[in-house]
Amino acid sequence: MKLCRRLEQKACLISTALSLFLGGSSCSVTTQTGTPKSFADWCLSKKNLPPETKRTVYVLLQKAGTSNCTQANQKLSTTTRLDLNNNQISDLKPLSSLTNLTYLSLNNSQISDLKPLSSLTNLTNLYFMNNQISDLKPLSSLTNLTSLFLNNNQISDLKPLSSLTNLTSLWLSNNQISDLKPLSSLTNLIDLNLENNQISDLKPLSSLTNLTNLYLTNNQISDLKPLSSLTNLAGPSLGNNQISDLKPLSSLTNLTGINLQNNQIADLKPLSSLTNLTSLGLSNNPISDLKPLSSLTNLNHLHLENNQISDLKSLSSLTNLNFLYLENNQISDLKSLNSLTNLKEIQLDNNPMLTNKTCPVKPESICKF
Repeated sequence: MKLCRRLEQKACLISTALSLFLGGSSCSVTTQTGTPKSFADWCLSKKNLPPETKRTVYVLLQKAGTSNCTQANQKLSTTTRLDLNNNQISDLKPLSSLTNLTYLSLNNSQISDLKPLSSLTNLTNLYFMNNQISDLKPLSSLTNLTSLFLNNNQISDLKPLSSLTNLTSLWLSNNQISDLKPLSSLTNLIDLNLENNQISDLKPLSSLTNLTNLYLTNNQISDLKPLSSLTNLAGPSLGNNQISDLKPLSSLTNLTGINLQNNQIADLKPLSSLTNLTSLGLSNNPISDLKPLSSLTNLNHLHLENNQISDLKSLSSLTNLNFLYLENNQISDLKSLNSLTNLKEIQLDNNPMLTNKTCPVKPESICKF
């Protein structure tokens, strides 16, 4: 074995001397000395690399603005920010030595293996949306991360994220997540997006008291009790779930907007205390009684499409309304809306009991029958 290696080395030296004499380049011995340690090593051996690795090297050379391996290495090894979106990258190994990176974005790529990132411990912002990632273990060492975007992947196990306690923004929509327990330690989170997953139990979120924005649309949620402690919430999105009881929200008086469309809500009483609301989405529910909304005088946008509403009297106090959506209900009389002079749009399509289609406010063009 040693004899073979010596013969290979001698052959390489002879080939190098001959190539230099003829004006060519020296042969690469990188593959003989193990895995490349720097981007320069990857670059110098690019002709011998698999196609997916070679592509990453060429994309990085393009980013460096030079085809010279040494110059590219000097530039890339000191850079702190790399945006490599939409480049069909699948192999991250040539990035493994770029330890000064603080920002890395590889959205819309073909990445499944994150292992080469485990050494990039200075990263604070990481964007890997629209990839093929399922294993997050390599991220567990990146404890300086403050923003992590992993929307549209194949993630189900969040355990590796439990150590990332500096995170303030975490986006995980469109994955296969059901268990949120590993997130309970991420108490610095301000923004959390978990839309389009398989979540039913919100208990692990009860400790995340710094949360301001929470997105949970399209899950399997029925119990909102764990949210009652999240008093900093401003605009949760809870549409397309199985919610019927809104009592846990009654204490969240800092709420300015909430989306509750496509649920099973009939009783709006718990919302009457949320007087800071400016936007409220309640379309596609079995709602008939609007009395609890009469106290929400700061409302600007109100969505009540596809309910069982016939009486609008309770809306007469909402004089700050600009946009009101009442399609597909059982409304017969619009007189109660006469006081809403700030309205810019009223949607009233498909109210079969409404025979007098005269707009209650001016100009009449704002009414859509």
